[in-house]
Amino acid sequence: MINTKNIKRDKKMGLTPEQRKSKVAKLREEHQEYFDNENIKDALYIPKMAYRPSGKDDLHVSFFPSELEKEQDIYTEFVSIDYDSEDPKRTLYLHKHNAHWKDEYEMVTSNSGFSRHIIPVSELKIINDVTSRGKAIVDFANPNLPDPDQKIEDPVVGALNDINDTLNKLINVIKTIK
Repeated sequence: MINTKNIKRDKKMGLTPEQRKSKVAKLREEHQEYFDNENIKDALYIPKMAYRPSGKDDLHVSFFPSELEKEQDIYTEFVSIDYDSEDPKRTLYLHKHNAHWKDEYEMVTSNSGFSRHIIPVSELKIINDVTSRGKAIVDFANPNLPDPDQKIEDPVVGALNDINDTLNKLINVIKTIK
């Protein structure tokens, strides 16, 4: 049996407001280029924990009423209680502002007495992640598209063409047998 009488109990749980602010600012750096490129001034970025509330089957995030009262789209990513990213791809999500949030999102109250609205993760829109950041689909100012007249030999296409030729020969052989 472990003797817990001599264990120091003065360690505080959680982060100070300053530590939380610093960690959120550091997390935001990963997404700032997106906000700048999309000309989203003062994007409301609030990283959140994704969790499965009691009695629910799917993951949710929760927002305080004061966060939803700002009447803005909210950008988020999934973090731990200590604001450490929990997604190696650093996926950025968007929660589009919903004017009916008070009625549509269930209110839950934590053991510490804080009330929050829970929103299913399935309602969040994936904006991007580290594998898609900085990639334009087509740069119309300087398109780097292949020449459609240039024949590019793909080994798979070549193999399929060989199979097609063989099948056509077999069809011709079968026709002559009849």
